[in-house]
Amino acid sequence: MSIQECPESPMLEDEEGEEGRGVERESDRDSAVNSTLSSEISDGGRTGEKEEGIGLCLPGEKCGQMYNRSETSDHSTRSSASVNEEQFEDYGEGEDGDYNPSSPCPDDEIRINGCSDLGSSVSSSAGQTPRKMRHAGDQMDVFCSQCCKRVSLLKDLENRLKNLKTNSPNRKISSTAFGSYLDKKVTELENEILMNGDVKSKLKQENIQLVHRIHELEEQLKDQETRAENMMEEELRRHREAYSRLEKDKNTQIELLTNRVHQLEEENGEMAISMIRLKAQTEKLDDERQRMTDKLEDTSLRLKDEMDLYKKMMDKLRQNRNEFQRERNTMQELIEDLRRELEHLQIYKLEAERMGSGRRSPISLSEYSTRTRESELEQEVKRLKQENQKLREQNEDLNGQLLSLSLHEAKNLFATQTKAQSLAMEIDHASRDQLMEALKEQEEINFRLRQYMDKIILSILDHNPSILEIKN
Repeated sequence: MSIQECPESPMLEDEEGEEGRGVERESDRDSAVNSTLSSEISDGGRTGEKEEGIGLCLPGEKCGQMYNRSETSDHSTRSSASVNEEQFEDYGEGEDGDYNPSSPCPDDEIRINGCSDLGSSVSSSAGQTPRKMRHAGDQMDVFCSQCCKRVSLLKDLENRLKNLKTNSPNRKISSTAFGSYLDKKVTELENEILMNGDVKSKLKQENIQLVHRIHELEEQLKDQETRAENMMEEELRRHREAYSRLEKDKNTQIELLTNRVHQLEEENGEMAISMIRLKAQTEKLDDERQRMTDKLEDTSLRLKDEMDLYKKMMDKLRQNRNEFQRERNTMQELIEDLRRELEHLQIYKLEAERMGSGRRSPISLSEYSTRTRESELEQEVKRLKQENQKLREQNEDLNGQLLSLSLHEAKNLFATQTKAQSLAMEIDHASRDQLMEALKEQEEINFRLRQYMDKIILSILDHNPSILEIKN
């Protein structure tokens, strides 16, 4: 930005010079500045002094000095205006020859040359290290800002002169006042030229220092570039070595993984063969399990038939027992009746013997009848005893048959259990589901066997508990 703003400074200075010339021309054409100055003193002297004090305070100069200068110039102008108040001359007749609008102002030339030298020196080194030219750019910014302030000052002066022209009753001014005004402007311009020369010399010195600094930085940059190239070559060499190591490691890993893949393929083939073999074994075990299930169903049906037969026999035995008990009760009643009748006959016999012999014939007849009755009753008792003995023998035979049937069924169940155990040993290497099914079947068989044994023991305890007695 500082380099781009520098070429604009001569244009600003040219505009400043042209505006200054226009002001001088307009001041030459004015003829009543004296009366205007007197009116300014009477109406707005204070404001004019403040405006001149503010407008003439340039950068790099002290505002107190500028304010004193403005007061002295106003005082001289007022004094000249009071002395030459009645001498109205048209200063344009004698002053036009001294002022040449086409001739450049020395201050403008100095500014243009300073800016061009500065711009050339800055442009020669700006393309190389723009960061190192920041200080020079800041000074150029200060210089351009000073130029802008001077241009604004000249514009303010032009506006004031225009106001003076429009507000003054006579447009004439004395040559003495105009001369003092020009002297004041010349002194101001000389001061500005001196200041610009100092700034220019300072900028040249700083430019020389910056050029030397740029050369040093260029040498450092070259050294850094050389070191960076060496470091880059070293990094490239190290990276090539690392890349070669990684390539070797990658090839080794690929070989290992390839061998592992071949090994896994072989294991997969073996697992497929084992799967086929296990599937055949599973099918064989399924067939065996189906056969065992069929056998178990047949055994269950036979057990059910035997249980039905056992129930029928138990019902028959119960009926025989009930009949035997009824007959026994009947025989007991009959025996009791016969005993009472026998006692009655014995009493009657004793009474008959006590009576006379004349009565022997009827007593003998009754005695004969009682004896006959006694013999019949004795025969009936013997017959009932024989029948009772036969019923007891039949009951014992039925109990023996029941026990033999129970033992036979128990043997069948134990045989089934041993077969199930052998089957469990055969399917030792079977799957978990098959083992669980076999375990459930075994538990069911054991439960049935336990129930059957409980029933046998209960039936023995009900009918003939002497079988379960242990005899020494």
